[in-house]
Amino acid sequence: MAVPTHSFRLTFLLAGLITFALLPLGVIGIWQTNAVMNEAEEQTRDGVLAQTVELASNERDVLQRAIGAASALSALFPVTAQDNERCGLLMKDFVSDNKDFVFAGWIEPSGLMKCHSGPGEFNFSSQPAFQELVATPKLSFEINRQGSVTGESVIIVSQPVFENEELKGFVSISIPHWVASMQSDNLTEQGIVVALVDKGGEILASSVGLEKTKGFLPSTEETRLLFGQSGSTFLGKSAAGESRFFAISSLLPDQVVVIGSWPEEVAQLAAGNRKTALTLAFPILMWIAGLGVALWGLYQLVLRHLNVLRRALGSVAKGDRRHLQAMRFAPQEFQDVERDFNNMVELVSAAEAQQEDDLRQKTLLLREVHHRVKNNLQLVASIMNMHGRTANTPEARRLLNQLQRRVRGLATVHNTLNTKSQMASVDTKELVENLTRELGQRPAINGKTVEVSVDALSVHIGQDQAVTLSMLAAEALTNAVKYVGIPDGGKPEIHVSLTQDVSGDLRFEVVNSRGAMAENEDIELLESSGIGQRLMKAFVHQLEGMVNVQEEVDRYTYTVTFPIDEMQSDEPPILRSEDTEDDRTEAAE
Repeated sequence: MAVPTHSFRLTFLLAGLITFALLPLGVIGIWQTNAVMNEAEEQTRDGVLAQTVELASNERDVLQRAIGAASALSALFPVTAQDNERCGLLMKDFVSDNKDFVFAGWIEPSGLMKCHSGPGEFNFSSQPAFQELVATPKLSFEINRQGSVTGESVIIVSQPVFENEELKGFVSISIPHWVASMQSDNLTEQGIVVALVDKGGEILASSVGLEKTKGFLPSTEETRLLFGQSGSTFLGKSAAGESRFFAISSLLPDQVVVIGSWPEEVAQLAAGNRKTALTLAFPILMWIAGLGVALWGLYQLVLRHLNVLRRALGSVAKGDRRHLQAMRFAPQEFQDVERDFNNMVELVSAAEAQQEDDLRQKTLLLREVHHRVKNNLQLVASIMNMHGRTANTPEARRLLNQLQRRVRGLATVHNTLNTKSQMASVDTKELVENLTRELGQRPAINGKTVEVSVDALSVHIGQDQAVTLSMLAAEALTNAVKYVGIPDGGKPEIHVSLTQDVSGDLRFEVVNSRGAMAENEDIELLESSGIGQRLMKAFVHQLEGMVNVQEEVDRYTYTVTFPIDEMQSDEPPILRSEDTEDDRTEAAE
């Protein structure tokens, strides 16, 4: 009976139908959920961005005051440009009145700084940073870890001054790093890092110190490239290889940005939104509720009754013929199935009982047939043995002895079939061992016992092939017993084996030692008539096998390889007609 290649349980089919029915509602729920999640994500990003700017608010104020102060000082340029002493007093008063600044000065385009809040004069013309500033005069920020005047780490804010579009110089104000630092125990505990970066990529201030800041910023080759991402948030890898959430916002328009580097889990908590999971669960819970109600109804009305019926069918398949018990609270359709099932069980039980009785009778008759055939063959063998003892010529005794061995081989097959419950086939191991025990014995040679060994594989073959194999084995054993001898330095022996090669073919082999024969030989070694060889050739042909003979000085090996006949032929294992005619002619002569 053909079995469907694809089958599904009723539960899965119903789940699929309910899922399809609820699909429109699910799509609407997912769409709403997606909108809520997007909104929550935007809130998270905006919250992180806002908090990042808030964390840098103090530094922004300091930088804005420095820029405002630089603009105010540059407005006094016409008054102070020609009076360095007055200019210096003005710069000193400015620094003393503003505790956030440690230095203020006026730098001429040539690089000389004569007017400043400190003593002496300075020349910056050879410094690359000043040369670049003169080439492109603009508001700029610079980090000096050891200020030329103050000797401490400062942020230098430089404001160019123009008159009639001509560069007149720069107002320079220094902010100590300790004023612009963002050290916070709260930031450190949460793993948040905030840094200020100018348009040129210079890190102006950081909550973890300038040396450690690079490892927390995005893994961009040039920090100045982050300036173009102002107002954005994204999840990425830091330069140290850690997954972090980054927020970049403009602190001073077109001048300074603030970069917040947040641990991913802290950033997700920043917006404080907890409704996303519940909103996402709504379509899933709706589907689970609908599916649960449908499956409960399916189980109560159908599945539990089908399970009872399935278990009953399984019991019947295993031989249990009990009636199906009543299905409680089952629909009328299942009650009809229950009644028909019980009727089927009664019919099958009656038919099996009749079949078993017929089989038992057939088995008894077949055993009796094999038993009687075996007895008759043994009787014939006994009669041949009696005639052999009274025969007048060695040739007659030899002929009767060979016929007796062949008959005993056939009797062994029928005896094997009679003693086994499986009579449609024969076990090769038992067959070969019985044949060797029956036909492989002979008297000692010059006082040395002939050792006979068997190594046979257990394979079941059909009766016809078993009879042919037994006849072949009888002939091969007869030859082995007849010609076994004592090899130099050894002992007489006969070995019979039946094995199976990798292709599945059987390999039957008889090996006998060669050498000195018995001094007073009881078995007549007369010149062979060739009948045995022709019989063996016919049996090999019947088995569709191949023969291989190896003759050595001290050993003779006869091997036959043949396939197992799965489709047994009705033709009995007899000789071909031409062989039979030759045998009859020889017997008559």
